[in-house]
Amino acid sequence: MPTAKRCPSVLLLLAVLILAAGPAAAGPTRIKVALITPEGSTWTNTLHEMADALKNQTGGEVELKIYAGGVSGDELDVLRKMQANRIHAAGFSGVGLGVVLPQIRILEAPLLFGDDDEIDYVKERLYDGFAADFEKKGYVLLGFAEAGFVYFYTNIDPSGPDAIRQLKMWAWKGDPVAQTFLETFGIRTFPLHLADVNTGLETGMIDSFYSPPLAAVAFQWYSRIQYMLDYPMVNSTGAFLMNKRIFDRLSEKNQAVLKDLSRQYCRKLVELTRKDNQEARSVLEGAGVTFVVPSKAQKTAFAENARQTWDKNMPGLYPRALFDQVRSLLEAFRKKNGG
Repeated sequence: MPTAKRCPSVLLLLAVLILAAGPAAAGPTRIKVALITPEGSTWTNTLHEMADALKNQTGGEVELKIYAGGVSGDELDVLRKMQANRIHAAGFSGVGLGVVLPQIRILEAPLLFGDDDEIDYVKERLYDGFAADFEKKGYVLLGFAEAGFVYFYTNIDPSGPDAIRQLKMWAWKGDPVAQTFLETFGIRTFPLHLADVNTGLETGMIDSFYSPPLAAVAFQWYSRIQYMLDYPMVNSTGAFLMNKRIFDRLSEKNQAVLKDLSRQYCRKLVELTRKDNQEARSVLEGAGVTFVVPSKAQKTAFAENARQTWDKNMPGLYPRALFDQVRSLLEAFRKKNGG
């Protein structure tokens, strides 16, 4: 049979075979998630638990592929990869969150929050507003997390009246918020990437850093300092974000499952992080780190420096209306709880 006459018959036969076979089974949607925390850490372990629950509750239709330990780069690298769809979701500190939505850094205003209950109260009431703002930027807010309250660690005894001005403090490179905060407190800053802090402490480029106790222990920074100023300066916030383009590809049912599980496991993560921070304080004590309580004069100076920092961050970072809203929420909460 000539080729011209045989081809239509072959194509017809192929079409019949394809239709008879039915539609091809769709594979699971794999969401690539980046974390800066290493395998075995609370963050990563909790996310693995969530991945198992998500796969189970979606009948295997949605899976998480976790890239831990910073293998996807720092937070700015991860954001670029999310924009290019190479990474679909990630856990961020306030640094990464602030690149997307600067006003989120209101949650890290120095000396604004007194304890965990105040943080929880404000975050709960601002959640929907922040979620809507993130969505406008192309991201889905899946849940809040945190690293905990931040303290200063140093090789110089911080109890002296001028001691804090003698520090050579690490500042997270690319984070203008930390820079403003520290410099307003009269502290010299040396911007470095997170991965370079140990080297900076070892070489003497810096003699001080700021972090929650858990991070000081997890990154082994504490082994290179002698003192911790036992005064919580800032609550280091965090959150789980997802690329909205990828989220929108999920069915409504799976979107709901993902959102529900994310809020549930983010809440669990917050609780575990707070517990880990308490345990990390014990590790610091056991390692011989001296806890120094600031004097009354130092506390007064810190409070004034904090107020100056708030003013410097408005309106460029967060609008005054948002700051006033947070202050009103805190006043209401403290009044209700006798604070």
